[in-house]
Amino acid sequence: MYSPVEAKGVLGDAIGRATVSGSVSAGVGTGDTTIQVAGMGATHTFSPTFVVDGNVGFTRYAHTSLGPDLGKNIGLDVLGIPGTNGTDYRQSGFPIFTINGYEALGNVNNWSPIFRHDNSYTYVANAAWTKGAHNIRFGVDIARYHLNHWQPELGGRSPRGQFVFTGGVTALNGGAGPNQFNSYADLMLGLPQNMGKAYQYLAPMSTREWQDGLYFRDQWQATRNLTVTFGLRWEYFPLMTRAHTGIERYDPDTNTTLIGRAGGNPDGAGTTVSKKYFAPRGGIAYRWGANTVIRAGYGISNDPQFLASPIRDPFPETIVQDIQGANGFAAAGSLAAGLPPASFPDVSSGKIPVPGNILTKGLAAGEFRRGYIQSYNFVVQRQLPGNFAAQAAYVGTHTVRELGLYDINAGLVPGAGLAGAPLYAKFGRIARTQLYLPYGGAHYNSLQAKLDRRFSGGLLWIVSYTYAKSIDVFTDNGGNYLFYVPSQLPRNRAVSNFDRTHVFSMATVWDVPFGKGKHYLSSGLGGKVASGWQINTQMASYTGIPFNVSAADASLGAQFNTQFADQVKPTVTKLGGSGPRDPFYDTSAFARITDARFGNSGRNILRGPGAINLNAGLFRTFNMTEKYKLQFRAECFNFTNTPHFANPNANVSNSNFMWITSTQGSAGEDDQRVWRFALRFSF
Repeated sequence: MYSPVEAKGVLGDAIGRATVSGSVSAGVGTGDTTIQVAGMGATHTFSPTFVVDGNVGFTRYAHTSLGPDLGKNIGLDVLGIPGTNGTDYRQSGFPIFTINGYEALGNVNNWSPIFRHDNSYTYVANAAWTKGAHNIRFGVDIARYHLNHWQPELGGRSPRGQFVFTGGVTALNGGAGPNQFNSYADLMLGLPQNMGKAYQYLAPMSTREWQDGLYFRDQWQATRNLTVTFGLRWEYFPLMTRAHTGIERYDPDTNTTLIGRAGGNPDGAGTTVSKKYFAPRGGIAYRWGANTVIRAGYGISNDPQFLASPIRDPFPETIVQDIQGANGFAAAGSLAAGLPPASFPDVSSGKIPVPGNILTKGLAAGEFRRGYIQSYNFVVQRQLPGNFAAQAAYVGTHTVRELGLYDINAGLVPGAGLAGAPLYAKFGRIARTQLYLPYGGAHYNSLQAKLDRRFSGGLLWIVSYTYAKSIDVFTDNGGNYLFYVPSQLPRNRAVSNFDRTHVFSMATVWDVPFGKGKHYLSSGLGGKVASGWQINTQMASYTGIPFNVSAADASLGAQFNTQFADQVKPTVTKLGGSGPRDPFYDTSAFARITDARFGNSGRNILRGPGAINLNAGLFRTFNMTEKYKLQFRAECFNFTNTPHFANPNANVSNSNFMWITSTQGSAGEDDQRVWRFALRFSF
């Protein structure tokens, strides 16, 4: 089956995507044979005691995104900042100016431009065997993923350059902490506290990765009322390679990068993987009387994270300058001097030194141990009088060895500045140096309840409620931890950023009772006009997500750690404001930090505003013939056009502290009312 080629355009940004996919499946049963090509004919139905089925698939994904400033060397020719743009047109455009307390200036999309060409290959084969009370199924699935990208964006830098103004340069060491006005003053002086640029040395950056699995499952009808299911899955995740080499690994003992399959190095450059990833799972279903079913299950799933995501672009795939000031009050350079030129290494030796101001990341030496997720649930389903059906469930997960980027060059001594960074003491290294490690863990526990009823007039009504809590070890959007100082490591663990305590939703689906075979207008012109309509609604109400109260970190003097504010009142009063000069929480409950220590407030101690949302849809199906159908769809998201406010500004050093100045849509989601119309043809 081949999907249509999709092309999309976005105002101010030329974006093109093309996806071509195909699959072929086949099945064989005792006494019968079935061959099916998806979308091209019917499937013969049979019930043999032994069935074999399989499919192969291929997907090609092509994506290009060109920023509106491409082709214009704004940083070099207009602003006159050396080192920003370059001879490669993909480095053209407006540099990023990040000013604490203000919106960033320039082309803030550090990921732009993008050139991607990715291929995926899959093969799945299964066999099912029914023997007495046992239904046994086993099989294999193999996947191969090719990634080919031009997208140098590591560490938040861009191919046009980035300059960050934290306010520390114009703040008084030992005085009040830097605020947004200090940041603006730093900008006016042209003195960033850190700066850098991302170069892509190898184009395209490529990854090649396999994921293989075998499984066995037995569904046993133990008694008339009891079904027991148990199974085992074995998975193998070979180490990722490049198109023509192995992976890169940073060696913290020598400050060098080892290149796999070069200079006599093995593909893993000293990293290995295990072949012992077994994942058992089991469950029971018990019918208690005529109206109640009890279900319970437990299973382990290995973390299937593609390494192509976290270690796609280490040095020298990309060469990312990470130039820091000597401490929180020192400039990293100046706009007048610009960015220093980058040097490009010879990788043929298989071992290359890493400059002190160049960011890198990768795997550690030895065995790379993937994490796993334990999932468990207990569910009671009950048929109630009045054609109601109810369900209550406990659902939980426990993630073991959750993966994240751990910076081994983060400052370990507050107030020491660069001198407190381990690799600065050894090699004069100042840049981020990250290892992708199974460092953390997470827990999710929830009560999930649902009630539904199907009415005789074609109306389905469903209401659900979830009470939940998720706790994890936090990493930011870049996968970095908040705290690295040993005494502060426990503070990384708290309520998850996405946690919502209460979620209530209600949905209806109504097939209107008009037209042929229905209660009303079953014939005539009125029946033809009114038949085939369906009305859908979905309402959701949920509590807000948590957030930290941060502070300027100039006085902290521990690079790559995060500074929190001091909480100076035992209780933080929620005021509920939603605009400028109308704070959401009491601002006097927190204070800035002016010395070399962490603030006493915790991670995710406050929650932002909740939201209520209503979506609606109107569908009609036209039965053109018995085989061909045409469906009209009109859908409205956020039908009431209700604003869903984002969390307030949570930096105590800024003048708009605790003000809500944006909606959730400002973060990349569609928050305003959106209408969508579509036609769907099926055959």
